[in-house]
Amino acid sequence: MKKYDWLLFDNDNTLMNFHSASHSAFHSSMAEIGLSEDQIDYAEYNIHNHIVWSEFEKGEIDAVTLRGKRFQLFFDAVNHDADPVKANAAYLNHLILHPHMMEDAHELLQAVKPNYNLGLITNGLKEVQRPRLKAANIYHHFDAIVVSDEIGHAKPQKGYFDHVVKEMGPTDLSKTIVIGDSLNSDIRGAIDYGLDCVWLNPENKDAQGLKPTYEVRSVKEIIELFSI
Repeated sequence: MKKYDWLLFDNDNTLMNFHSASHSAFHSSMAEIGLSEDQIDYAEYNIHNHIVWSEFEKGEIDAVTLRGKRFQLFFDAVNHDADPVKANAAYLNHLILHPHMMEDAHELLQAVKPNYNLGLITNGLKEVQRPRLKAANIYHHFDAIVVSDEIGHAKPQKGYFDHVVKEMGPTDLSKTIVIGDSLNSDIRGAIDYGLDCVWLNPENKDAQGLKPTYEVRSVKEIIELFSI
């Protein structure tokens, strides 16, 4: 493998275990705002959440709309009358309280930090992403952090990666690599921008015609890939 100078990590489900944290935060926040047990349906919420995030990544809606729309769709589905904006705020507050990490993620960052510049590139909301990184005690590892909601662009949009490059400063992009689990936002975004990429694909999904530079099944394999 060629030598890289910059490793650009996605956060959710690459370093931090968003699936686990979101499940815990959703149940706690929905109970807090008064939903009954039979209405707290994470699978139903997730359907609407994925749809709304896809709209956001395509630039069809902004982050303000995203915050309320996903919960409004969910409340309509379970026939509950609640303020979707307040529900979203409660959910984000609980999300910060559940800084679950992917297995071997702490070890990964400790292993690569001495030999690479590290960037954190995340499609996330500004209220929660930096506090989550600090709660998980990984914020200090990164030389650059770019949160989509703070800049008005999201992966895989070109404008997002333009901003990342500015944050990195003068560098050789041929020695920069994106590492992430999302085939669309991370891998497609990297390929479209001309960057190498590592696809974390634990479920052995189909690449849908995309050709990541490297493909791994676990965070531990990423450690092995970048060991010097």
